[in-house]
Amino acid sequence: MNANSDREYIDNKVGDVRTAVDDLRLVLTERFTTVHARFDAVDAKIVSAIETAKAEIIKWIAGLLSAMIAMFVATFLGMAGLMVNLLSHQPPATPPAVVPAVPPAAKP
Repeated sequence: MNANSDREYIDNKVGDVRTAVDDLRLVLTERFTTVHARFDAVDAKIVSAIETAKAEIIKWIAGLLSAMIAMFVATFLGMAGLMVNLLSHQPPATPPAVVPAVPPAAKP
């Protein structure tokens, strides 16, 4: 081999490697684009699921808060009514003392 043929051989091999690298780059770019599209679709599903769960949790928190407030008000009003009844109730008059009647003793 002489210098010119060596140079042509090396240029051909480098050209083949460059072509292979370019083909690989195109294939990988296409695959990465496909994977990226799949991730975007999954990301949209996850965001939708999170939004749905967040709305459900907010609904439950609001419901529980209103139930707790209603229970507190009902308990407070019940206790206040009980206290009003107890304070306004007059104690019963003292009943008369019960004295047992003893028959007089017979004279002998």
